[in-house]
Formats: sequence, C-alpha cells, structure tokens
Amino acid sequence: MIMKVNVLEDKKDTLVVEIEGERHTIPNLIRESLWQDDSVVLAAYEKKHPSLGSPKVIVNAKDPRKALVSAIKRSEAETKEFLEEFEKAVK
Repeated sequence: MIMKVNVLEDKKDTLVVEIEGERHTIPNLIRESLWQDDSVVLAAYEKKHPSLGSPKVIVNAKDPRKALVSAIKRSEAETKEFLEEFEKAVK
C-alpha cells in the first residue's frame, strides 16, 4: 500500500496532515506518541467514517512539525522493538 501525506493546515502552532490510504492504526499510534512530548498542547486524529475519507492528524504545539517528526521516530523505534521481541518469542 502506498501512503500519501497531505498538509492541510500549517500555522505557527498548528499542523493538520491527512494520511491517505490509512484507517486508524497509524494515526492512533502517532497521536499516542505525540502525547509523550511535553510541548504538545493538542494531539488528535479524526476519521469521519470507517469506509470514507482519510484520517487527519492534528497537532498543536510550539513547533508542531518538530513534534510530529519526533513522534513518528518514537513510533518507529517502538514498533521495531516490538518486532524484535515478537520474532524472539515465536522462534
């Protein structure tokens, strides 16, 4: 599956991105990771209907782009760690 990210709103303290081709898993993972950042004031995602449209991730922070990139990197590290532990468990 090819994922496409569209920036819908880019203001000083707010960033809204749409993730085409996704449902709830990736946006929810990013939202949870954003809340680990003390600079984040708001971290949410919305998907109006399970079968229609693409989810939007909403970030309100001092530097929302930096917060989002950090959250994605944290998520990547956590999923990599999970994969490694899972592979050990099933061997």
